Amino acid sequence: MSTGAADPPAIRRVWIVEDEPDAAALAAELCLSSNSEPLVFRTALPFLVALQSSSPPDAVVLDWRLERELSAALFMATRHRYPNLPVVYWTGTTDALPGMVRDDRTTRVVDKADGAAAFERAIEWALEAVESAEDSARP
Repeated sequence: MSTGAADPPAIRRVWIVEDEPDAAALAAELCLSSNSEPLVFRTALPFLVALQSSSPPDAVVLDWRLERELSAALFMATRHRYPNLPVVYWTGTTDALPGMVRDDRTTRVVDKADGAAAFERAIEWALEAVESAEDSARP
């Protein structure tokens, strides 16, 4: 039985893959301020395990300069499993990103030098994309 009250907004999950502790903490804090629930992965393997065994997040944040240069592999694994999942690349090396990232329609690239506001706008874009997709799927 409906009480007429609106349902509370769904908590959006954002997975962050960032090997720099300060950047990971800042990204998580900014996600929390955007009313999303961050989960930080400091290395690639736990992210890949979660990607395969957990329900998908609502968005993923990647850094191009991950240790051992694994960012491209993580991006491709994410795209293979979830082709339309919003990805935010938050990196200090935006000019080094390959075309598969720059040209991806469900990816936004944010330069860390552009500050927190640019990151927050990208997270808002990602979460709005999820809400828009959910609205489109409703009968």
